[in-house]
Amino acid sequence: MHEEIFRQANELIAKGETFAIATIVRTEGSTPRKPGAKMIVLKDGSTFGTIGGDCVESGAVAEALEAIKEGKSRTVSMALEEEELGGVGMRCGGRAEVYIEVINPTPKLLIFGGGHIGAQVAKLGQGIGFSVTVIDPSAKAENFPKLVEVIPEFIEKGISKVEITPQTYIVVATGHKYDEAALKAVIDSKAAYIGMVASRRKAATVYRNLLDEGVPKEKLKRVHAPVGLDIGAETPEEIAVSIIAEIIKARKKPEASGESLKISP
Repeated sequence: MHEEIFRQANELIAKGETFAIATIVRTEGSTPRKPGAKMIVLKDGSTFGTIGGDCVESGAVAEALEAIKEGKSRTVSMALEEEELGGVGMRCGGRAEVYIEVINPTPKLLIFGGGHIGAQVAKLGQGIGFSVTVIDPSAKAENFPKLVEVIPEFIEKGISKVEITPQTYIVVATGHKYDEAALKAVIDSKAAYIGMVASRRKAATVYRNLLDEGVPKEKLKRVHAPVGLDIGAETPEEIAVSIIAEIIKARKKPEASGESLKISP
């Protein structure tokens, strides 16, 4: 059964899914499963595998969903007794300690455009732990940090070589050469974030053209353009900081204001 659990976990990781693995690490008294039993819990509450009866599993699922929401693993102790005795509604009389490990796949940063801004975004993205891919027909691997995947292809061919998952963050920085083509290629994807380097006027023009081509307005609303937080950035390095800051905000705490944390004395 463990082999099936690991196979399923690998498939979820490949898809960029966040999930939790509940493992019984210690038991006392009578319990339906022993240490080592594992169960996968997905964000929608569905499960794969088993760690015991319905009651202990429903309790583990509730804890796993909370752990996924917080992004923190935890260990919980469950008394397998009647609810009136403080347990989870089982009559085993034992106790199970369950370790719930939250699995967050490595986030991906997909950059369209290997120019000055794209190169700096790739550098910063890799520095904060993203797996980085750059698609640009003119891009050269030697111009990017090691381990950055460079696909020297046009949008249509390059996009076929990557998998966009819910852990993918996309930045369009083509120097306006392929902005519309890039947005059309990813607008229906599962990407967590889509941003485009552009002035307000250029962004409005791109939106208008895509609307004329039949792209729904609701889908375009997910695009961050002009991309980045307003920090007065001017140079490619500064603009990259602005973009990465917005991506961190989108990934960690979308409701954060992005304003200064300064307080008055």
